[in-house]
Amino acid sequence: MIDLRNITKTYDMGSVQVQVLKGITLHVDEGEFLSIIGPSGSGKSTLMNMIGCLDAPTTGEYYLAGREISTYNEKQLSKIRNKKIGFIFQKFNLLPKLSAFENVELPLIYRGMNSRERKQLSMEALKKVGLSDRINHKPTELSGGQQQRVAIARALAGDPPVLLADEPTGNLDSKSGSDVMNLIRQLSSEGKTIVLITHDSEIAKEAESTITIKDGLLLNNMTNLF
Repeated sequence: MIDLRNITKTYDMGSVQVQVLKGITLHVDEGEFLSIIGPSGSGKSTLMNMIGCLDAPTTGEYYLAGREISTYNEKQLSKIRNKKIGFIFQKFNLLPKLSAFENVELPLIYRGMNSRERKQLSMEALKKVGLSDRINHKPTELSGGQQQRVAIARALAGDPPVLLADEPTGNLDSKSGSDVMNLIRQLSSEGKTIVLITHDSEIAKEAESTITIKDGLLLNNMTNLF
């Protein structure tokens, strides 16, 4: 499903160039649940941005579901993000003036779906995350765990084959974090391809497999990480 081949990313900081990713090769099979763990500054967020088509590599090739997308322009990448990838962020990224339902529906509007189909898919997604009774609540009227479940519903509504979760429990208490991880494991059991980015080794263990990133390089194990 995800195939990165010798990906590098260098940022031009004026007179200095900073190489954040240093030849990343990574393969994620369809239906795999993979966690990527690393400390701050390791390059894990940049790697997630590459996988999520939020940034383009400096060099290397990226294949998603067999299609090379590393050379796509922004318009093409936008379509990939909207249809192929669901995002779950640490800070939820919900629009505060919209209800839970409207937040979930928004990506489907961008996709050009008719209102009837949007309503059906949005309601199904909110039901799946256990928030059928909170559809008209705005983010400020929801707990942190509920906000994250709205964000997961938003990621699920368009039925993307890939889910990217960036520190999905980072802003949650232990109970809410456990609930969110239970939901992510359930989605994995249903066949979603999931890549989870974290700095927490206990969260990383929830995945079927784990790789470590340090100083822009992938390591085979979690030793000597910190």
